Amino acid sequence: MKHRFFNIKGLKHLRSGSVDLAIECFQKSLTLDANYFEATYNLGLSYHQIGQLDLAIRSYKKAVLINPIIAIRHNNKILSVIHLFMEGLIPDAIDTLNELIQQNPNDALLYNMMGGCFTRTNQIDKAVQSYKLAIKLKPNYSVPIHMLNSLTGYTSEEPPMEYVRNLFDDYAESYDESMLNHLEYNLPFIIKDIILKLDHGTRNFDKAIDLGCGTGLAGKDLKSLCENLSGIDISENMVDRAKKLNIYDNLFVGDIVDKLTEINDNFDLFVSLDVLIYVGDLKSIFHAIRKRCNKNALFIFSIEVQDKAFSLQKSARYAHSNNYILEISANIFELLDSQNIRLRKEGNEWIEGKVYVLRAK
Repeated sequence: MKHRFFNIKGLKHLRSGSVDLAIECFQKSLTLDANYFEATYNLGLSYHQIGQLDLAIRSYKKAVLINPIIAIRHNNKILSVIHLFMEGLIPDAIDTLNELIQQNPNDALLYNMMGGCFTRTNQIDKAVQSYKLAIKLKPNYSVPIHMLNSLTGYTSEEPPMEYVRNLFDDYAESYDESMLNHLEYNLPFIIKDIILKLDHGTRNFDKAIDLGCGTGLAGKDLKSLCENLSGIDISENMVDRAKKLNIYDNLFVGDIVDKLTEINDNFDLFVSLDVLIYVGDLKSIFHAIRKRCNKNALFIFSIEVQDKAFSLQKSARYAHSNNYILEISANIFELLDSQNIRLRKEGNEWIEGKVYVLRAK
């Protein structure tokens, strides 16, 4: 099989120290068989060796999802840690990480993973210490920087794209079940009612776009309100799941602002649910949306609410104030409606939020 040939060729390059050539070979192997465990793992190993740790962990996680049984038995115990973490066996993951750190004390990836384990178990002091060690070894390591910011109360204007992309790539497989069955998330299913109440059940749109569409939870109801539905999401895995619904006429992978600029098309309805909580300063998104508005276009979105303009929470999500939203939208949108809403559960507590309906001026 040709995918195996490229994997073997890649291993030869890797052993000889030609990591860039190895990566090319493993990528070619995966274009022929996207679920080939060996090439997926070897790609992660290659990225790990050259310090591209975000790409490394994405490949390692994908390998675990492809074949959990092989991952558990693999001689690289990082795969075992990932599997244990995914199964919620955090103490076991921590024990294995401690062994790995003793063997590889200068590996920033291991300290970042340890930080994630301690964050999950609410051992905040230990999480902070682990993230600081990861950053000390790799000062530009964006994911632990973001997590450290969230745990220590420092608000950045936006999280690193790598953090958001990794978060939702990992979450894609279990997203719908988790959001609907465990977190009692119903916002996608009330958007249609919100829109119809604005126009007494008569509104229909030519072009709509689902910003941060995820797996497409809101897609079915949005499609019933428009002739053409597009979607944008930063996670390729989320978009792959949305494609299977056959609801969206167009789907794009990437940053919302970048893709709205590239698409070069205008829309009558913009919807962004549980997305702006992953951005701090919203001005660039609001202006990018306004540039793509047809006359009287609607922009409907949700936020987590607080009193300050915006801040990064310990959850690693952002919350915004009503005054901030009204201030940044004042010159480009008019407020049609806003309502307080329970967004989803976190533990046994509801996350309080707000839904806004704006119309382009």
